[in-house]
Amino acid sequence: MLGYAAITVASIMWSLNPAVVSRFRAFIKPFTYTALRAVAAILFLTPVVTLGGIGIQDGSLSALIVIVLSAIIGPGLGDALYTKSIQLIGGSLAVLISYTYIFVAQVIAAVAIGEPLRYTLIAGSMTAFAGIAVALLRSEETSKLDLKGLACAVGAAILWGAATVMIKIALAYADTLSLTFVRLLVIAITFFPLGLALEGLPPRTHMRPLLIASSITGVLGWGIGMYLFVYSIFAIGVSATAIATALTPVLSQMSTKLIAGEKPRLRQVLGALLISIGIFLSMF
Repeated sequence: MLGYAAITVASIMWSLNPAVVSRFRAFIKPFTYTALRAVAAILFLTPVVTLGGIGIQDGSLSALIVIVLSAIIGPGLGDALYTKSIQLIGGSLAVLISYTYIFVAQVIAAVAIGEPLRYTLIAGSMTAFAGIAVALLRSEETSKLDLKGLACAVGAAILWGAATVMIKIALAYADTLSLTFVRLLVIAITFFPLGLALEGLPPRTHMRPLLIASSITGVLGWGIGMYLFVYSIFAIGVSATAIATALTPVLSQMSTKLIAGEKPRLRQVLGALLISIGIFLSMF
């Protein structure tokens, strides 16, 4: 049950990301933003890591390759594509397409590491994704059919799915906190030069809103959320964790409306109910 509790809290943390990206979209460059998020999360976790130390049980080349790739292709390239997708086609459609990673992760987990695809997991996945569709499909943003934005969302789904399975493999080499911290270091080191090379130095007038957005989503989404995500994969596996993250897109719609003082729409409540049923089914 701790694994389900962890991923539920992580989903709540991640539900703020689309709103923050949409709010500051004019100031965000995806690669630079990704690097700054990692730095904010590193600063947040450094005191904890300093007390506990880095626990890498296997420092072999193959182990390091898995850890590094899980960082670069998942929260690195995957999140950068997701951010770009939100900018191009809006948060609702970007979330809907990107969260098909649930199925990508389950298929790869079954093929690559032999994680069983129980009937209840399959039923839970379909029910949870139906909940996302019910909550978001009629949003006005779904009319924005920008091919580049759609491609970015599909790319994010594929990369997230692959990286999620890699985390499960990497947990054989490092403990949860150490794996989270090392992955964040890899993202920061990799994406700062990429951002400078591909996007250039952000204008001075963009730095304050960029730092605000990076700090909020870095600390909450990665400093807390990524750690809980990794822990959940350790505790309940890839497939069950992926299903539980289906809460994120619906929560993001509901939290945005609540913050703005609006009542959530009926389809969002129904979507959240379907997702909850899907998560419940996956527990058996």
